[in-house]
Amino acid sequence: MADTDHFVEVCYSKDGGRNWSNWKRRDLGAVGRYEERIRLQRLGRGRQWVFRIRVSSPRKHDLLGAVLTTEPTDD
Repeated sequence: MADTDHFVEVCYSKDGGRNWSNWKRRDLGAVGRYEERIRLQRLGRGRQWVFRIRVSSPRKHDLLGAVLTTEPTDD
């Protein structure tokens, strides 16, 4: 049987972990596809961001880095 269903799920809190978003699922691609990029966009505003990350594959997985890009608002 092919081992093809690989995904990552992310949920986040904007208030330090008191309230959480729904899980957002993103495909990780097939086995052997390294350096796959996952993007979440248009998450809104928050001051105390906390993220939860879970991965479907029972194989070894590592989070190598994360990048946050912000845009100024007219406040």
